[in-house]
Amino acid sequence: MAVPHYAYLKMKLPGPKGLITITGDYHKSLECAQAVAKLDESLVIAEERCQLDRIIVLANEMPAVPISAKEPAGEASFQPSKETKKVKLNPKDPSCSKYVVVGTRLDSK
Repeated sequence: MAVPHYAYLKMKLPGPKGLITITGDYHKSLECAQAVAKLDESLVIAEERCQLDRIIVLANEMPAVPISAKEPAGEASFQPSKETKKVKLNPKDPSCSKYVVVGTRLDSK
């Protein structure tokens, strides 16, 4: 049931004999915010270092695999169809200049 107001550094809450108002200190609030920012930054830096260390360990464990310059053409490789047609994306709009290219030998399903 507490109502904080961050701009005025006040918090109001109901008490047994009426309204209780707690007033904060601007200078102490600023010190706490700066300390939390430094702590957050140090925790992020520590986590990034830990992740980099893990990546370096994994990179050193994996053997180097040469990358072939040319992929072998087989059934699994993608081959574009030579029989295609352009289909307008929005046929009702004459100013639309966007098209999609589809194969003309596609199954109707």
